[in-house]
Amino acid sequence: MERTNFREQTLSPPLKNIWMYSASSAISPTLVAVKGVVYFTTLDGKLEALDIATGKKLGRVKTERNFAAACAFYKDHLIIASRYGEKTLSKYELARGKYLWKIDAGDIASEPLVTADGIFISALYNHVDKYNLESGEKIWSFKTEDQQRSSPALKNDVLVVGCDNGTIYALNARSGELKWKIKTGASVFATPIIGEETVFVGSVDSTFYALNLNDGQTRWRFSARRPIYEAAATNGQYVLFGASDGQFYCLKVDTGEELWRFRAQSLISTAPLITGRVVYFGSLDRHYYALNLDTGQEIWRFETKGRIRTAPVVWRDYLLGAAEDKFLYAFAHSDSLIANSTD
Repeated sequence: MERTNFREQTLSPPLKNIWMYSASSAISPTLVAVKGVVYFTTLDGKLEALDIATGKKLGRVKTERNFAAACAFYKDHLIIASRYGEKTLSKYELARGKYLWKIDAGDIASEPLVTADGIFISALYNHVDKYNLESGEKIWSFKTEDQQRSSPALKNDVLVVGCDNGTIYALNARSGELKWKIKTGASVFATPIIGEETVFVGSVDSTFYALNLNDGQTRWRFSARRPIYEAAATNGQYVLFGASDGQFYCLKVDTGEELWRFRAQSLISTAPLITGRVVYFGSLDRHYYALNLDTGQEIWRFETKGRIRTAPVVWRDYLLGAAEDKFLYAFAHSDSLIANSTD
């Protein structure tokens, strides 16, 4: 819910590309990896499922009118949010392979956030909504001042989301009432992440913000000199993010002091993923990188066939990623790895 992009398990390079899968179209920015299966959507409106160990296709269904979508997993169901269409939010039961409900939630250009308390959506055209998980009924709606591409993050009943006009909103997750808001100098496309009591988010104004979760007061800010488009990651000690000039930063969580930086060959185009003492991320230079978390030293990279816009994910001993060439990639220490149990 906090979207910290942190996993305690360490998956350390070197890693080998054990399989590639060619999808029907370019793959969306978010992969969902659970119970030995990776789920993803494609830009031509397909939802696909693959066996993580082998790359074997397990199934494929169409999303709303074959439009691009994003999905989130919750208790053997997928919540699917579509970019366009008449029924843009749906609940899909994996066991029976059927949709349980579909509703019109407006155009959605972000990733749904799913909890036991409900589904939270930042819709493209100026509203943030909460829906009942079982029925799809709308619980509340909050009107924003502009469009939204930032996905919501949640902690302690505080829902935080960015807006295209540069505003960061914090809402009461139960009632939808405004708790606080602050205005940055440009659009906030990045999804916020939430640490212990701090919201971390970058803006197109080239500033990275650390805000008090409870009142929105600025704890510290860091100038990256170039726009920030993607979410950050934190392990409670460090916070890491990338900027549009290819710089990748590691800062102290409590002070914002820069500890190290790394330069990729192009824009940092994914959120980072911290696994133990290693951090992974992708760039438009067609590489996935792995750096030592403490020093920033490069310890692995892999060149894909296209530009990268899909954030890496980890399931057990596998790293997964995708590129605009419509290939999904799996990496592991050996091509003989087989997942022998489920999460």
